[in-house]
Amino acid sequence: MHVKSALIAVAASSAAFYTIGRYGSEIRWPAPSPAVQQALAQPEKSPEPAQPAMPEPAQAETEFAQAPTAPGRPAAPAPQKVDETALRYFASQGDTRRFEAELARLRALYPEWKPPTDLNTPLPAGDPDLERMWKLFADGKFGEVRAAIAQRSSADPTWQVPVDLVAQLDRVEAGQRLINASNAKQWEQVIRIGTETPALLTCANVDALWRVAEAFVQTKAPERARDAYAYVLTNCTNPAERLGTMQKALADLPEASIGQLLGQERQNEFASIRDEIARRRIGKAAEDPSLTATPEDLRRIEALANAATAPDDAILLGFYTFHHGEPAKAVTWFQTALARNGGAKAAEGAVLALGAIQKYDEAETLGAQWLGASPANRKAYLDVATALITQEPPPRLERVVIERIAKTVGVDRYAPGGAGLGWYAYNSGQIAPAETWFETALTWDRGYEPAAYGLALVHQRLRDQAGLRAIIAEWRTRSPRIADLLNPARRRVDTREARPLPDASPADRPVPTPAPAELAPRRAVRAEPVPRTSYEDDVPAMVATRRPAPERPRSGSCGSGAGGAAALQRGWCLLNLRRPAAAAAAFDAALRSGNAQVAADAAAGKAYAKIQQGLTAEASAAAAAAKLPPARQRELQSLLLSERFYAQYDAKDYNGALITLGERARFASETTDLMLMRGWSYFNLGRYDDASQIFEALYKANRSPQALSGLTAIRDVTQRNRS
Repeated sequence: MHVKSALIAVAASSAAFYTIGRYGSEIRWPAPSPAVQQALAQPEKSPEPAQPAMPEPAQAETEFAQAPTAPGRPAAPAPQKVDETALRYFASQGDTRRFEAELARLRALYPEWKPPTDLNTPLPAGDPDLERMWKLFADGKFGEVRAAIAQRSSADPTWQVPVDLVAQLDRVEAGQRLINASNAKQWEQVIRIGTETPALLTCANVDALWRVAEAFVQTKAPERARDAYAYVLTNCTNPAERLGTMQKALADLPEASIGQLLGQERQNEFASIRDEIARRRIGKAAEDPSLTATPEDLRRIEALANAATAPDDAILLGFYTFHHGEPAKAVTWFQTALARNGGAKAAEGAVLALGAIQKYDEAETLGAQWLGASPANRKAYLDVATALITQEPPPRLERVVIERIAKTVGVDRYAPGGAGLGWYAYNSGQIAPAETWFETALTWDRGYEPAAYGLALVHQRLRDQAGLRAIIAEWRTRSPRIADLLNPARRRVDTREARPLPDASPADRPVPTPAPAELAPRRAVRAEPVPRTSYEDDVPAMVATRRPAPERPRSGSCGSGAGGAAALQRGWCLLNLRRPAAAAAAFDAALRSGNAQVAADAAAGKAYAKIQQGLTAEASAAAAAAKLPPARQRELQSLLLSERFYAQYDAKDYNGALITLGERARFASETTDLMLMRGWSYFNLGRYDDASQIFEALYKANRSPQALSGLTAIRDVTQRNRS
């Protein structure tokens, strides 16, 4: 190995490195040691037979290599005479680009050199061959220049090729090899070429510096890339190249190194870099809530977001505030981003943030518009939709909303959503659909405990002891609340057993039954009614009719007197005026009077008021608290069960409605209207024989036209089935 090559190889492994970076990669370049500098300044002796002696190119230390001299470091060799031939030629040709590049190169190689003032002086005449060589070089025909040199040297052995022409050729050809190696990702080759050709690495050729720096990044030496970036920022003045260098450094280097480089900023030229650093910090904190962005970073990006027309900064701030406990502020940022065409990501964030502030209706509506945008949007929708339907008490939702939720839950086989629909149905008094959804959720995820618990409550509600015990046996060791369901000391069922909303029957909260393909094998329960027929038109009027509270003596007005008796009388008066909420408040006042008889009557009145409001669960509690005579208790229980039946019938929970009628039979006989609705319940369940018996009995008893409609409907359906 030649002495110079050996020293350069040592330098590549031990010298301090500077850094240059491309967007997203790191690159590094060595500063030649004093020994290497001295070796490079001497002509290299070849073991091969020597050609006619030619002057060796002057040793030129690049700007990039000129680090401050360390203590004890030997001084660099004395500068040699500068060859200005190329500079003068480019000036004479008016080639501004090459002239500027050559001027920068010479200044980098010879810091003490001063450009001549007579650059426009023509080159010495009398050597047309040499002028033709420079012309070929200026035209980029480097191979032809080499051929011309060889031809001239062969024809005239005494001719000496200009040192600067050879140096220029070597530099340009090395630069081409470096670019080719870089494009081919031959990183070690890039480093070798850069090390052997320090004249390439100057401010006149920042691209070469960046490529060498990228090679160092790829070979795991980022600290040398940092030094190279620092060299460019210290010595080079082109604004675009300086900003580009910082952009590459930002992509390649750790934040601590970037902070050091920012110290070389001139006149706020790196404002965009500081913006990007703030974005990075906020982005990391948005992904990791344990991290917090500084107020300065937040103010910086907030100002940019408010002034921008693009959505990106608003989305970034939306996710940061969402994950740091400010969902209301996050909603504002996401809505701003949506207004700027922020797309699926802004919609995802807005849905999640709206859900976090419990605006589930808005979240579901928005999320439905972006269901197909991405898996993240779909997951956000399912989460808020599940939260929407599991509220207590259950909300009043349009059928289209419930059907949309059910369809999405079914397509995704989303167990929490399936269980959510089960709880929605259960809390609305629709036991059969609830059972179906709980079972379906368990087929999607057999280990999903909320669905198992809901199914257990359904079995308990239906008095299906065998089904209940089977679930308890399966979940005994995994769910204390399921294991405790048969415990006599158990004080109450889960809080999900919520009461209906005031003034809203379960018919306002339809729950679709999953499609047959989604169901697990189960006992045959036809929970979904057959399509309605015109023969049922006689029934809804009766379904909508609720029994009024028993008439009580009225005074001329409801009055406003004090005392328990006055409050009791006012309560009955308000109840008969169909003002159940005010009546309940009056009965509460009477309950506090201390008089046992007044309190008992007030409890009964409150139960009637709650029934009139549709709050059957609260009515049951009030009835249980009332110390009423047995006859009155039976009357009240009968009325409560009638209300439950009406609600179940309205919700098309015909199985549940029939069970409730059976319970009611213990307290009172079945009225004609209830018998008629029993017949229609059988009809809608496809139990035509049972329905026919009811309708025939009613028709024989009083020639009921409604019963005749039922019989006609049964005849039409059975004839269609036979055909």
